[in-house]
Amino acid sequence: MSKVHQTPQELVDEVTTLKERIAQLEASEAKRKRAELTLRAAAEEWEQSFNALTDDVIILDKSGIVLWANKATRDRFESTHGNLLGLDYRLLYYGTLQPNVRPPWDSVLQGALSAAVEISLQKLNGWFSVSCYPLYDIEGKQWGAISIIKDITDRRRVEEALRDIAQGAPAAGGAAFFRSLVKDLSKALDVQYAFLAEFPDANRSIAHTVAVWAQGQYSDNFSWDILNAPGSQVLKTKGPCWGDEAQAHYPLDPLLTKWNINSFIGIPLLNSIGQIIGLIIAMDQGPLRNLPLAQSILGVFAVRAASELERKRAEEALRDNEERYRAIAEHAYDLIFEIQPNGALLYLSPSCGTVLGYDPKEFRQYNFLDLLHPDDQDIINPEFENNIRQLHDWQMECRLHHQSGEWRWFESHVKPFRTTTGDIVAVVVSRDITERRRIDEERLRATKLESIGILAGGIAHDFNNILTAVFANIGLAKMLSAKDGALTNPTTIERLTAAEKACLRARDLTKQLLTFAKGGTPVKSRTSIARFVNETVGFSLRGSNVRCDLLLPNDLWSVEVDEGQMSQVIQNLIINADHAMPDGGVLKIEAENMTMDTSYGLPIKSGQYVKVSVQDQGSGIHPDNLSKIFDPYFTTKQKGNGLGLATTYSIIKRHEGHITVHSEIGIGTTFVFYLPALEKIEAEIVVEETQVSQGTGRVLVMEDEEDIRDTLEAMLVHLGYEVDFAMDGAVAIELYRQAHESGQPYLATIMDLTIPGGIGGKEAIHHLKAIDPNVVALVSSGYSNDPVIAAP
Repeated sequence: MSKVHQTPQELVDEVTTLKERIAQLEASEAKRKRAELTLRAAAEEWEQSFNALTDDVIILDKSGIVLWANKATRDRFESTHGNLLGLDYRLLYYGTLQPNVRPPWDSVLQGALSAAVEISLQKLNGWFSVSCYPLYDIEGKQWGAISIIKDITDRRRVEEALRDIAQGAPAAGGAAFFRSLVKDLSKALDVQYAFLAEFPDANRSIAHTVAVWAQGQYSDNFSWDILNAPGSQVLKTKGPCWGDEAQAHYPLDPLLTKWNINSFIGIPLLNSIGQIIGLIIAMDQGPLRNLPLAQSILGVFAVRAASELERKRAEEALRDNEERYRAIAEHAYDLIFEIQPNGALLYLSPSCGTVLGYDPKEFRQYNFLDLLHPDDQDIINPEFENNIRQLHDWQMECRLHHQSGEWRWFESHVKPFRTTTGDIVAVVVSRDITERRRIDEERLRATKLESIGILAGGIAHDFNNILTAVFANIGLAKMLSAKDGALTNPTTIERLTAAEKACLRARDLTKQLLTFAKGGTPVKSRTSIARFVNETVGFSLRGSNVRCDLLLPNDLWSVEVDEGQMSQVIQNLIINADHAMPDGGVLKIEAENMTMDTSYGLPIKSGQYVKVSVQDQGSGIHPDNLSKIFDPYFTTKQKGNGLGLATTYSIIKRHEGHITVHSEIGIGTTFVFYLPALEKIEAEIVVEETQVSQGTGRVLVMEDEEDIRDTLEAMLVHLGYEVDFAMDGAVAIELYRQAHESGQPYLATIMDLTIPGGIGGKEAIHHLKAIDPNVVALVSSGYSNDPVIAAP
């Protein structure tokens, strides 16, 4: 039974307890209110932040119903849809609940971790970048998604216009190019008017337009008095110039009144020596959009327009008077033909015979069209005479026949005109671009190699790690078998040796793949190319019915190369030659010292080189295949993989050299490559083989691949060492510090150069040297592009 009566002290204690409890409740209530205020402030700040964005931001439930939308979204849709909350997002962005294509939002609403795509939304008449991410409750269950929708219509429009001028515009100057240029400029800047004009003299007060785009169509050219026009402001600066309220600033310019212009942006066109030769200008009846972007775009167009305008003026200067034209024509390297509409030759510049190898008298009996390659005739002939008779200027790239039988590429400009007697003739100026096209093909080939190298490098690196573990385990198994001696079945050793050889073949394939990638960077050392040739010939032609004649002077300069890669180059070329002569023949390999300069026309720096020629007597390479033999995976052999010559090309390029090929059907093929030379030949260092010996001590291994760790541990323990492992550099540094401070330091450290997501060997070694300046460390990697590996 509880007590009914309490003493005064008990009452005081009870009151005190009640006061403390009340104080605790008040404090708890105050804390709760502060938390509510904090959460409310955070929510308001969050909402204000999203409302400040110009991009659409929406929150959806799992069925796609809009739960919240920021101000930009509401401004876009509320005028047509009213309150957005409770609407299906597909009605907003597609105008229907069943769009023809699957919306990117659906994947996230159905469980995907994210979606980020660029899509065209026809309902909104534009392109949009859509990012969408799931939202989860406190228990980790998805209840909806948040999405950001960015309008990229302007960016896509600009990209399309720039792509048009880069890919679709004519290659050389002419009316078609400039017309295309102003049209593309109008499209890129989203303005109604654009034109390009040139100045006929140094006075630069009157500009004559070359091409005009006005309100969605081409317009006639006109003369423009720029002294009281925006053009005068444009000419005051060498960069972009713009302005608004143009009619108020230039009331005397009738062009602005005619087109009702409000804003303009223009830039002067400069020739190669910095002189103003024209201007390009864009105008609109409204304000210009995104001025910084417009300036950049205009600058790109101006560079191209200026170069083509300068070319156009140079060509027109040739026609200013007949004497000047003939004087230039007689001494020009370009081929200059004067022809009738049917292609009959009326005049040939002296260079026609020189460049194409014909006697001038013999040349005149030909028709110009007869000189064209048959494939080009099919394209050019149907409209050739018609274009000349209609006095249409045009440009073309075609192949002309050389007296030797070779076809050479020419960039030809055709200018028809009517003579004083009324006859229509045309002047064809053709420039030999064979070498330029070859260089372009070289660049394209290099781009292909670089692209495939990214893929090949990743595959080869991962494969190397696997191969390392397999190869090392086989070696360890052989060591253990040899240790067991008589207990080991000889067949076991033979099988292990066969497996080891298979690994070596796989390693060679990996090396070829790595050559395409950055991991194929040469690990160079100074040596003689003659040694590689002598060693490789005997190995590659063993059992062959091909005889090899070597012409290798004793005074050959030394080279600085990756010995493994360069041996691969020579082996590939010799094997190709051997396969080209299945019935036997003579392979001639010759090397000589060369001092190269620009006169040789090769894409290499001037300097000293060792030139190596590999010439066979095979069937030759078909001309259609000659330009593709260095492409990755191109082969005409049934059992070839298409990597041999592509690897050769890549290796030579990475040694800052160059390789060429010449072939004639039925006569044979000659490969010639050039390597930068060093004048002095140094004596070679002979490394004697040594037997693996036992040891003692502690070794620290940093390696993230489990298979390699296991194999290294078994090998090092077998050799008598104690082994500790670290997954990355941070752990390795700590283990090394502990061992050093305990007085039981590691004898050596083996470190992987690259640890994904962690500290690699290159960075870790700096920390180890700070702990112990006398640290002994070895680094390993599947790649050789880092200076730690590639440096000699």
